[in-house]
Parts: sequence; structure tokens; C-alpha cells
Amino acid sequence: MGFYERAGGGHMVKEMLSVADIAAMFDVEPKTVSMWRLRYAEFPEPDVVVGGMAGWDPDRAAEIRVWESRRPGQGRRAMLAEHVQETLRRTFVFRFMRPDDFAWAPIDFPGIEYEDGRLVDGMQAKAAEHLIGALRDQGYEIVFQDTATDRTQAMQHVLWDRWTAAEVGENEFLGPLFDEYGRIYRGCTAFDAAAYTLQRLAAIGGEIRSMLRSSPQAPNRRPR
Repeated sequence: MGFYERAGGGHMVKEMLSVADIAAMFDVEPKTVSMWRLRYAEFPEPDVVVGGMAGWDPDRAAEIRVWESRRPGQGRRAMLAEHVQETLRRTFVFRFMRPDDFAWAPIDFPGIEYEDGRLVDGMQAKAAEHLIGALRDQGYEIVFQDTATDRTQAMQHVLWDRWTAAEVGENEFLGPLFDEYGRIYRGCTAFDAAAYTLQRLAAIGGEIRSMLRSSPQAPNRRPR
């Protein structure tokens, strides 16, 4: 459990709470706690960082529990997030990848172009636009806290760029989801692609949201 904060001379003085310990407190994956730290500025700051590992004084457990009890995105919102992930997974399978071929076959959708097996210039952006449009057709949109964010560039960054631990947390997948040949990273599935996409969007202040949620409701009218 945790790791030790060391005083001068190498003497062990206190065992600290690690990310894994906090995850165990709430029965979640350690990567979930890493994402909380990235997404929520008010998450309690660690007391020490040793070799890149964050540690919290055990006496702050109650403070961390209070924060989690007030954390945004609980209850029905969590259920909605699961539905969004499944919708995104199905969009990858049926509107982006090839459901009747091997999982690592090149992506395929109307307008995609290859040359010598590689995506031609501009196709990564076109693929990002296609994915955004496929989600929109199903009633979902990608929104960002910074409304000036270019959604196509952001989605292209999510799918084709290498990431860093500082962006998505410790021990997370950092490679491009798709390569220059339009193939998903070997070993990944559409489920993985959906999970990593949502994680990376959250890291840059974005989310996939139902357009019904974000649209004002029309007033009820009684038939005459």
C-alpha cells in the first residue's frame, strides 16, 4: 500500500497514499484517479512527488473522500457516459473501421484515399471530420470548455498523435490510435479506441455530449 516518504539519511518516516490507494478507496481503476487529477483543478494536490509518483498524507483521506462525494459527473451522468462510450464504439466499428475484416484492417469510409497503402495528405483531417459527422448523425456532438477549439484538429490529435504522461496520466497508452496506413494500433479494439478517445478528449477539456442534452427544450403546447 502506498510508498514511503524519506527523510534525510534515507530513513523511512511515513507511508503515503498512492494513486492506487486512492483508487482502492473508491473501487475504481488507478487511471480513473489520474484522470480526476487532470480534469479537475480542485482535486487535492499531492504532498510529495517521488520519481514521478504522487503521494498524499494518509491524514488527508477524509479530505479526498469529501472531494469525491462532491465530484461532478456522478449518478445519471455516469450512466450517460457509458452510453456515449458504447455509441462511439459502434461508430468506430460500423462507420470507421471494417466490421467484416480483421480489426487491424485499414479504416474505410466514403471518400477515404490511399496511395501505396498510406493515407494521402489531408486524409487524417478528413477521417476526423467523418467521425465527428457520424456522431452528429446519431445525435451527438463534441464540445470543449474552450469554445474556440477546432474540433477537427482536436479529433485528429486524439487519433493520430503521440501523447505524453503529463496529458493523460501515468501508465496510460501514449501511442497513436491509428497509423499512417489507417490501421488501429495492433492489440487495440474498437472498445479500446472508444475508451482512449474519451480519455484524451477529457484531457484537453472536451467531451461527447448528446445534442438533446445541450439543446433547450421546446415549450409544451396543447393541441387545439
